[in-house]
Amino acid sequence: MDRRAYAYRGFMLDAARHFMPVQDVRRIIEAAAACGMNRMHWHLTDDQGWRLEIKKYPLLTQVGAVRGNTYFGDNISETENNCGYYTQQEIRDTVAFAREKGVEIVPEIEVPGHASAMLAAYPQFGCRRVLPRPTGEEINEAPYPYKVITYAGIFPNLICAGSESAVRFLKDILDEVAELFPGPEIHIGGDEAVKMHWRRCPDCQKRMEKEGLTDERALQRSLVLEIGEYLAQKGRKTIVWNESLEGGGLPPHFIVQHWLGNKEETAAFMAGGGKVIWSDVEYFYISRPFSSIDVYSLWNMPPAPDFARGHEENLLGLECPLWCERITNLSRAAYLLFPRLAAIAMKAQGQADFPDWAGFQSALREKMKLLEPLGLTPAPEEVWQISPEAAEKEKETELRLRHAPRMERVFEINDGMLMQESLERLLRTIGMPRSFALRVMDFAWAWLDEFSGGAPEQAEDGADILARHLRTAVESRWNGPWHDLPEKIWIDTMKCFTRFVNEHFQSYGVYGFDRGFWTTRQADARLFRVGELEYELCQEGEKRFIALHIPSDCRLEGKLLNDSVDQARAFLAAYFPAWENAPVTCESWLLSPALAGLLPPDSRILRFQRAFDLTPGTDDEREAVLQWVYRLAPPQQKHVSVSDLPEDTALRRNMKRFLLSGGMINAAGGPLARRFEE
Repeated sequence: MDRRAYAYRGFMLDAARHFMPVQDVRRIIEAAAACGMNRMHWHLTDDQGWRLEIKKYPLLTQVGAVRGNTYFGDNISETENNCGYYTQQEIRDTVAFAREKGVEIVPEIEVPGHASAMLAAYPQFGCRRVLPRPTGEEINEAPYPYKVITYAGIFPNLICAGSESAVRFLKDILDEVAELFPGPEIHIGGDEAVKMHWRRCPDCQKRMEKEGLTDERALQRSLVLEIGEYLAQKGRKTIVWNESLEGGGLPPHFIVQHWLGNKEETAAFMAGGGKVIWSDVEYFYISRPFSSIDVYSLWNMPPAPDFARGHEENLLGLECPLWCERITNLSRAAYLLFPRLAAIAMKAQGQADFPDWAGFQSALREKMKLLEPLGLTPAPEEVWQISPEAAEKEKETELRLRHAPRMERVFEINDGMLMQESLERLLRTIGMPRSFALRVMDFAWAWLDEFSGGAPEQAEDGADILARHLRTAVESRWNGPWHDLPEKIWIDTMKCFTRFVNEHFQSYGVYGFDRGFWTTRQADARLFRVGELEYELCQEGEKRFIALHIPSDCRLEGKLLNDSVDQARAFLAAYFPAWENAPVTCESWLLSPALAGLLPPDSRILRFQRAFDLTPGTDDEREAVLQWVYRLAPPQQKHVSVSDLPEDTALRRNMKRFLLSGGMINAAGGPLARRFEE
C-alpha cells in the first residue's frame, strides 16, 4: 500500500487506572502536538476509577474516583495516584489549551462494560438477578456487590441494558460530556463486556424478547446503536472498539477503532464505507515495553494494515493507546510515549520514507529537543533499537513482575471470568433449557462470589455436576485436547448435555442431569458426535478401536449414517491419524436378533443391523430398552409394571407383548463391515 497522510493522528491517555494531574496532562498534550499528533483520546472511566465530574451525579466522583491500595504487579506503587478526578472547569480549560496546540480531545465513557466504578457509585443502574430454584424462579432485587476494583482485569459489572432508568442515566452523563467536549467524536468503548449479569437479568432478557434479539451480543449492539443515535442527534460521531462489530455492521455515524482480532468484520465494515482508526496491539500499544515495540520496528511498520487493502480511503488514521495500569506518574508516561509518538506521527503525516535508519534517528533527535522546555525525558537511544539480548532480558523482567506470586489470584479471577463467559455462551449455543442453564451457570462460577452474588440453592438435580463437566470441556477447548478440533464437531458433541437434560425432563417432568458417569468422555475429547452417530476412541493394550454409539436422537437413515461414517473417517485421518484405520465396532440392544420378530423387515433398525457382522450377547438389556423405548429412567423402572407400559407406537406395542411373554432383549455386537443400506 502507498504511503499517505492521515487526518487522525492520535494517542490515548488512560487516566482511570492511575489519575494524572491536570498540569501533567497538559504537558503531555503540548509534547504530543510538537511531535505531530492532533488527537488525544482521554480514557476517563473504567473499573478502577471514574475521573470526570458529572454535576447531575456527584457520587460518580465522590465514590468512583476513590480507590484504596491497588496491585497491578510488583515494582509498581500501590498508593500513587489511585484517587482523583477532573472538575468540569479543569476539563474546559484543558480542552481549550489542547485546541490552541492543534489537538482535539476525544473523551471516552465506557458502555456497557468496564463499569465497576460507575456502579459502585450508583448500584441501582446495574442488573437485577434471576435466582433459579428447583421449584421456579425468584428475582433478587438486591444489587451485586459493586466496588471500585483494585486490580486489573475484565469483569461482568455492566450497566443494565434493559432498564430505562439506567439508559437514561447514561444519556444524562453523555449530555454533560458533549457539553464539555465540543469535538466531533465521543468514544463509548464497547469492548471486553462479559455478559454474565445480563444473562441473569429479567430486564435485559425482556428487552431481548421485545426486540427479537438472539443473544446478549445482539443486546450490546442494540444498546450501542441506541447511544450512537443519541449522540448523532447532537452532531457527534461515536467511536467504538472493534468488538462492537461482532453483531454486524454499524451506521455511518460510527467510527471503529481496531485493536485486536475480528479483521474480517473490520474489513467488511470498511468495504461498506465505514471509517476506521488503526490501533493494532502489534505497533501502537505503547504502554508495552520497548522490547515489544521499539522505534526501529516503527520505522519498518507498513503504511496501512492488511484489513484496509482496497479501501484505504476509509482509514481515518491511527492511535497509540497508553494504558496506565503500570504507569503511575508523568515520568514513566513520558519514557514510554517518547520518542515513539514522534516516530508514529512522522509515519502518519505521510512524510517521505527515510531511506536509512540513521536518517530517521536524526529526525527524531530534532523532535526530542522540543520536549526539553517541557521538562519531559524521553527513552534513551539505547532502547530505540533494542538488541535481541536486551529485549529478551526486559521481557523476562516484565513477565516476572506481571506474574509475581500475588498476581496468581488476579489471573485466576480473570481466566475464570473469560472461561465462564465461554461456558455460558456454549449453553445457549447447544440449546440448553434456560431454567436449567441458569442453575448450571450459577454453579459454574459460584467460587467468584464477589461477582456472582452468591452460591445457588443446592438440589439433587445434577446442575453442579454438569457445571463441572462443562468447565472441563471449556478448559479443554481453550488449551487442551479440544483446542484445535473443528467447531462443528465441538458443538455437535457438546449437545449431548442438552439431550440428556431433555431426556431427564421426559422421564421425570423436571430438568436434571444424571449422566455424569458417561459425559466425561465428551468433556475430555475421547468421544465425538459426527453427524448422526458418536465415535469413541478406545485402546486396550496395543489394540485401538472405535466404539460406535447410537444417540437417542439418531436418525437411522442409510444415507445420513453413511455420511456420518465418511465424515468421521476424514476427521480421524486429519486429527487422530493413529485411529484412521481402526475398526469400528458397536454393541447395543438395537443390534439384538430378537428385534427381528418385533419389527417389519424394512424397519430402519433392522437395516441398520445389516451393516454389522454381529455376535449375539447374553446380557439382558431390559433396563436400556425401557429407558430408550419408554423413556423410563432406571429409578422409575422399579415402580412400573410391564402391563402398564404404553402401546402408542408399533415398537412399544410389540415390545410390551414380547416382555409380557417372558422374552429377553440381549445386546449384540460386532464390527461395522459394510455400508448402510440406503
